[in-house]
Amino acid sequence: MKFKSLIFCAVCACSAFASAAYAQDLPQNLPIDGQMVKLDAKKLWRMTYLPNAQLHNAEKIAQNVTHPSIAPDGSTVIMFERGKPGEFNALHEWTPLAQKEIMRAENVSAYVSWDDDSTFSMRERSKPFERDTEHHKFTLEKSKPILKKIHKNDADTFIVYDADDVIILESKKTKTLQAISDLRADRYYGPVLSPDQKYVAFNGLTSGIHLFDIEANAVVFIASQGTSPTFSPDGKYLIYAVTTDNGHEFESGELVLIDLEKHAYRYISNPNNEIRIRATLSKNGEFIAYQTDDNKIFRAELPLETK
Repeated sequence: MKFKSLIFCAVCACSAFASAAYAQDLPQNLPIDGQMVKLDAKKLWRMTYLPNAQLHNAEKIAQNVTHPSIAPDGSTVIMFERGKPGEFNALHEWTPLAQKEIMRAENVSAYVSWDDDSTFSMRERSKPFERDTEHHKFTLEKSKPILKKIHKNDADTFIVYDADDVIILESKKTKTLQAISDLRADRYYGPVLSPDQKYVAFNGLTSGIHLFDIEANAVVFIASQGTSPTFSPDGKYLIYAVTTDNGHEFESGELVLIDLEKHAYRYISNPNNEIRIRATLSKNGEFIAYQTDDNKIFRAELPLETK
């Protein structure tokens, strides 16, 4: 019943949004060349619901850190530590051999993504989801991580960002901008582009997770509840957290996995009823690193059928 009620809410919400539940006039200064994408319930995927994905060999690898980001091969996890008042933030690295602090500096943020198994990029702390966000590139092959400021990858076809609560998709090939969120329906933040540049996931302030298919030019999935979406490095999966709270603290937290090729939806097993609030996947979904509400980080095997 949980699965059916969620997709029903998504479809109902989409229909309500498209019927102008919010009747305010749209801003006249939207930075777009194309038309604003409007929510359409007919374009939502028909989801298949699968049994829970099972974790194996779950291991607590760290505590008092947050925002785990697992390498594509699953061998390394980068984690964020918020500095005490007057101190800089830090990044920590976990491998099966050791856990260590690798960087403590003014610009350290929690927004990390991997370029390959030994190189990752970090978005600057002050404005991580804006167009002109500066990136910092790290390599772990040296005795100390090397920090280098970089700009958007020139090889990328698209970049995504939020501007005044609107999600913008910018095509570097056609040099055009498009608003891919329906501003009549909600306000949006935190866009993430899939590594294969096929999808954008973003958050609605009241409407949950949205998945935008770039080729279809449509929002194809809405989870009425959800936060912290991330893609697997190969672009096969989307994972996010569904949490409940009492206004002061979390009461529950489950991880949801979307198979983007099969249009399939499943929860991740949680026999100990941990409150899980964010996670990342390795390629093929073989490994997972996730965070609990008490700032403990776990790593586990997550064998998924990819046939």
